Amino acid sequence: MSNPQTALSVYQTIIDEFVSKTRLYGSSAHVAESGVFSNAPDHAKFNQFIATLTHLQRELLSEMLQEERDSAIHDILASLSEWIDCQDVGLTYQGKPMPVDLSGMGLHGDYVGRREGWEWPSQSESEDS
Repeated sequence: MSNPQTALSVYQTIIDEFVSKTRLYGSSAHVAESGVFSNAPDHAKFNQFIATLTHLQRELLSEMLQEERDSAIHDILASLSEWIDCQDVGLTYQGKPMPVDLSGMGLHGDYVGRREGWEWPSQSESEDS
């Protein structure tokens, strides 16, 4: 992780990290590529099930797992957005308020936007919000 210097850059780094880590970690790629959910002993039953699937079925299952992972992050950020908007909760960095909701759609909107290739507004646009 880089060393962000401002509350804005920290917020952007957090959201971007959520976007990248939902792709890097998780089982969806393993299911599609190698037919394995996990090597954890408790997951042997999942691996046995996956072994019965065709390659096309594994790809579909992989897509479903990724969709669930993306949705879980979205839902958590939507809940946090509601706390920020309705319950006077805030995020800070080094004692300074962290700007959130740069898309106008909440933290979850920023997450979805970045996941789909949306560019962060310029620094001056963000400060005007």
